[in-house]
Amino acid sequence: MTSVHPPPGGGPYGIQVRREAVRRSWLVVSAIDDEAIGRAPTWGADVIVLDLEDSVHDTKKAAARERVKAAIATVAQGGAEVFVRPDIELLHADLRASIWHGLTGVVLPKVKSAAQVREAEAVIEQFEAERGLAGVIELHLALETGPGNYNAIEVIGAGSRVRSAGLGRADLVMDLRGEPTGQLHMMPYILERMIASARAAGVEPVGAYWRADARGTVAGPEASLKAARDGRALGTTGSFCAKGDQVEPLNRGYTPSPGEGEHAKAIVGAFEQAQAEGEGHGVLDGATVGPGLARAAAKVVEYAGLCAARDAAKKAAVKG
Repeated sequence: MTSVHPPPGGGPYGIQVRREAVRRSWLVVSAIDDEAIGRAPTWGADVIVLDLEDSVHDTKKAAARERVKAAIATVAQGGAEVFVRPDIELLHADLRASIWHGLTGVVLPKVKSAAQVREAEAVIEQFEAERGLAGVIELHLALETGPGNYNAIEVIGAGSRVRSAGLGRADLVMDLRGEPTGQLHMMPYILERMIASARAAGVEPVGAYWRADARGTVAGPEASLKAARDGRALGTTGSFCAKGDQVEPLNRGYTPSPGEGEHAKAIVGAFEQAQAEGEGHGVLDGATVGPGLARAAAKVVEYAGLCAARDAAKKAAVKG
């Protein structure tokens, strides 16, 4: 899996490309649901999130924790990275059950403060040290509260393990007073602010642009595809979902289309040709191609290749 934070790779003529991990679809699976755990590897998700939080009733928390270690190995069989979502009020117990070989990271829910991030990192470090994992576990922050969003830069910057951040529309609606329609009128602003905060902090922004009538992470395939395309247009790199039939639309919506990839290659080619001829700008279809546009296009080309490689690796894992 490509790291989120390696140094940029250099292309010809100074075009720099920042490689990203391919995490277009984050499929949430209840850690207490054996049937869902068994089916999860077949859906083709880039990430599978084993949930110990909202989908597990208080009376079943202990039983769910007992399943996590085996579930990590099961859901990874389709080539997905595996995260766990603990209950933030039961953090120590949930992470004790979850920090094992095969786990990529932790989704920290309902984050409100930098102190919570530091506490999570300390607990993760403790269990990594006990189990010989040597600092491999990442953090994804779910900024599902008003305070968490307001303090986004401080919260995201509080931990060295934080690699991505996102929103939770349903929880935000409850926390910030939604309209009778179920919509949160400030959602576009909050989403855009989260994206800017994540990028400023050097982490990936995650979250499709879900409308209230799409029912978010349990939306149908068509609504999921639209939410993914809208989210990618705003600048997010992937989205959470709760149903297997959402995975393919999310993967497709967050992957550059063949036409987009070919156009991006043409932009890069025009700029490289101009550079080779000693010119500072190229021309494509009558439009000027400068270094900024060429860098953006090179990133699209690179990311399309990473998506193709990621899909191929998942297919190989299933066949294996």
